[in-house]
Amino acid sequence: MHHGRAVGFGLELVRLPGRDVHRVTQGTADGILRRRERPNTTPYLLIAPNLVWLLLFMAGALVLLAITSLRGYEPGGRGILETWELTHYAQFLGDPFFLGVLWRSLVISTETTIVCLILGFPLAYWLSQLRGTARAVLYLAVLIPLLTSAVVRTFGWMILLSNNGFLNKTLINLGILSSPMRLMYNETGIIIALAEVLLPFMVLALDAALLNIDRQLYDAARNLGAGAVRIFFQVTLPLSMPGVISGSVLVFTLAISAYVTPALIGGPRVPVMSTTIYQQGIALLNWPFGAAIAFVLLVTLILLLAVLSYVGYRFARAA
Repeated sequence: MHHGRAVGFGLELVRLPGRDVHRVTQGTADGILRRRERPNTTPYLLIAPNLVWLLLFMAGALVLLAITSLRGYEPGGRGILETWELTHYAQFLGDPFFLGVLWRSLVISTETTIVCLILGFPLAYWLSQLRGTARAVLYLAVLIPLLTSAVVRTFGWMILLSNNGFLNKTLINLGILSSPMRLMYNETGIIIALAEVLLPFMVLALDAALLNIDRQLYDAARNLGAGAVRIFFQVTLPLSMPGVISGSVLVFTLAISAYVTPALIGGPRVPVMSTTIYQQGIALLNWPFGAAIAFVLLVTLILLLAVLSYVGYRFARAA
């Protein structure tokens, strides 16, 4: 059978019989379906190394830590026993000293988060308003402290905050103080040092949220007669709450798990959860009790993060 041809506009169209058209259409549809049914394994292959890494060194470590926390311990004798018990959790929850350590860690982390939020919000707002070279320079200034080890920065704060340090000597020479302030080996010094160490994380989180605010909202608010204070509380603050919550979660988590700064600035006079875990696990070799304290800290953090996530969800819906 000869196929009819139609020529127009320089194109040659081939007219196929109805049966051939059906075969071509059916074959094309079957090929598309086969391609759709064939599983695409590329995303799984790309994520597989990360999953293996997390399973081995995070989930695996947590499982071992949980097993260790449930083991018995005999001080001065056999050490870790092959028994299963909840003695260490009961010891922590029933001892006012360890509950005081947990409460002190929560208070210090909360106060550090508040200080970072108060100091970081104006800086992040200023950073979000800048463009070009000025923004790059300020952004670099925020990131530079992260290039220095927390140990080095903490030693610097020890020099500044000690009784014979730069801060006390300067205030005494100016006649503002008659005797040095006690800023070392107390909670105040820990909060000051932790706030400086963790401030960049808060600024970066707030800057990301402030950049997402449409600038036309500010113009609309000014056209409606709103002043700077009203614009801040009714436009800027509500729309930046995702950054406030994410930055607060990040700073709080890093503050409550920090070891170097509380150990050097606070010393043995101000025990917190991280230093207590180190003392039990490394100094006293009571690994089961140290693991139990670590799990109490982990559960506390999970509960607090769940509450903050719920608050952030409510703020997002309200906004």
